[in-house]
Amino acid sequence: MLEKFSPMKATSKPEVQTLPRMSLTADIVGYRRCPRQYGFFVERGFVPAHTVQIFYGTIIHEVLDRTHHHYQGFDDPKTKGTIPDDQQIEFYFNEVEASLKARGIRAINERLREQALDLLKRFNRIEGPHLYPLVVDTEHRVRGARKEYLMEGVVDVLIGPDADPNNPPTDPSEWEIWDYKGQRLPKEGEDLQSYIYQMQVYSVLYKMKNGCLPKAANLYFLNELLNATTSRPSSAIYQVPISETEMDKALRVFDKTAAQIIESINKAKWDTPSPARAKEMEDTCVICDLRWSCTAWESKQFSMQYP
Repeated sequence: MLEKFSPMKATSKPEVQTLPRMSLTADIVGYRRCPRQYGFFVERGFVPAHTVQIFYGTIIHEVLDRTHHHYQGFDDPKTKGTIPDDQQIEFYFNEVEASLKARGIRAINERLREQALDLLKRFNRIEGPHLYPLVVDTEHRVRGARKEYLMEGVVDVLIGPDADPNNPPTDPSEWEIWDYKGQRLPKEGEDLQSYIYQMQVYSVLYKMKNGCLPKAANLYFLNELLNATTSRPSSAIYQVPISETEMDKALRVFDKTAAQIIESINKAKWDTPSPARAKEMEDTCVICDLRWSCTAWESKQFSMQYP
């Protein structure tokens, strides 16, 4: 029986090399913040004991996405053109919070939860009336191929010029890209520079998708609203320069970071931050599960207490 098949020859298809995918925020910015945290919590998939930053940033982004959908009437046509009130913001907040709890993500204490809810209500009251009508798109996905990896990102909102809400503007050269950050405006340093690079690379990918650069690129630091009542403080908005020179520089920096990520994966080696860098991002380090075996803590610059 086997003799029947002996003349047959089977050939296998050549192996196709696939490029790794890199998210601008989860991978590139995350690795630049702390390679060691990235290695344990992103690459190896361990879950941190405290998900404070994940909870805070995620609930703010997802609730704001719902407020934009509310104004556009995506979920209920009756809400089209209306600004959510505080009760509706709380309803959206509870919906997102329940979803996060199902994934094991929750606020570390009631104070943090109430701060996030209060901040969203403030943003809605201060920005809603004039910002929501200008939103052209939310969760605007952009991507592009580099030599060694594929780059992906999601722009939080596209803001257009004043227009008839029933006839939104269609010229992408008139749109601005905005990214929400659930924190205060950082001091000049590596974190702020990473966010600037992020927006400049977003601008490059935006051009690949839409055929033109955005009109502007803005970072919105929501925690600057914590003491605001009726108007936006100037520190809440940081406009990022998007010249060709600046964007080329950002691409080179992110290419270098992507190469470092690939090398770290291949060597299974994840460097700790320097003591100076750890001090710069102290709020992250004092709640990090890896801090007790991190060389940055050997300098004794942190108070050894439960976060």
